[in-house]
Amino acid sequence: MKQLRDKDCITIAGGVRGRQRLIELTTQGRARTGFGVPILGEIPAGPLAEAIQECDEWLDGFGPLLKARPGDFGLRVKGYSMIGDGIMPGDKVLLRPGIAWRSGEIVAAQIHGDDESSYEGTLKHVDLINNGKTVRLRASNPDYSDMEFDARQVSIAGVFRGLVRTVD
Repeated sequence: MKQLRDKDCITIAGGVRGRQRLIELTTQGRARTGFGVPILGEIPAGPLAEAIQECDEWLDGFGPLLKARPGDFGLRVKGYSMIGDGIMPGDKVLLRPGIAWRSGEIVAAQIHGDDESSYEGTLKHVDLINNGKTVRLRASNPDYSDMEFDARQVSIAGVFRGLVRTVD
């Protein structure tokens, strides 16, 4: 236990004078063990907005219906552009990075500006057009227009694999 604490994988509290000992995984511990999926902020399902990538919560216990793999991440949905696919504001979408995507799939797309250090992100259907020179991002809500970008400006952060909706 001391080695795990020294490696910042767990925190240990209590355990003295008859008190219960509380042991919790840290963010580092969760990442190393693959328990839970980090929710890295919000992604707009609407107009582009600056993407936020700070791990502020973890989503546990997907169970057999939604299989998460190490490296997967989640984002909270903000906006209404994907309601035609049943993706609502406040839903947490599971995204898988580093896999090949197919035309028509839902992805978390990053659009890079002139300055490579700044980008905006959005959750949309993706298509390659003009012989692969242009990326079209499509909403599933007809109130939102398609967006087209030079393919060199777009990277895919993750491919949609499912969602979790919590009901208050």
